[in-house]
Amino acid sequence: MSDHRSSARATLLVFAALLVLSGVPSQGLAAEASAAVADAKPSPKVVDIPVDGMACVACAASVKSAVKALPGVVGVEVNLEKRNARVTYFASLLTPDRIVAAIDKLGYTAGMPKDAP
Repeated sequence: MSDHRSSARATLLVFAALLVLSGVPSQGLAAEASAAVADAKPSPKVVDIPVDGMACVACAASVKSAVKALPGVVGVEVNLEKRNARVTYFASLLTPDRIVAAIDKLGYTAGMPKDAP
């Protein structure tokens, strides 16, 4: 067991020496790692979903309320005139199919989601 620890310690020392010799400052490594993590943050997606069957402001409000309650939804805009819902959501937590299902469950007919421009 001590041979394994000695070997691991020697490997770490060699790696640290290579970093020092290559002129890479440790602060630079930390900054690069932080930048990589910041770049990996997921950004929300936006889809437009046609919604048939809405006839009044209360209909639009019920669609908005149901969709907004879904985990992963960041924002919802329902346009009664255009008969659509624009949904901003995190794709890692939610799929457009689940949004459509939530709208359909209310008794409306949700169409095919399209990525918003």
